[in-house]
Amino acid sequence: MTRTITAVLALISLAWLSASVMAQQPMGDCDKLVAKINAEVGVRVDDASHNARQKVEQITKMCKDGKMEEAQKAATETMASLGIKQ
Repeated sequence: MTRTITAVLALISLAWLSASVMAQQPMGDCDKLVAKINAEVGVRVDDASHNARQKVEQITKMCKDGKMEEAQKAATETMASLGIKQ
């Protein structure tokens, strides 16, 4: 009886831990682009960086809505305005 309970608890624990690991998503393309822009914008204080900060919010919203192509296009334009090479 004790062995059965121990085995069941071990399986439940394993399932619980594997579910939390699987829930963590790897960094996607949108996240990488936003991180590049934020890294550059964090250092600068000018109009281009101010506009980029506003664009990052829009890009993040587009990514969440599933509009990946539009988000990538906006991110590319924003990176070009900041002088970031891809």
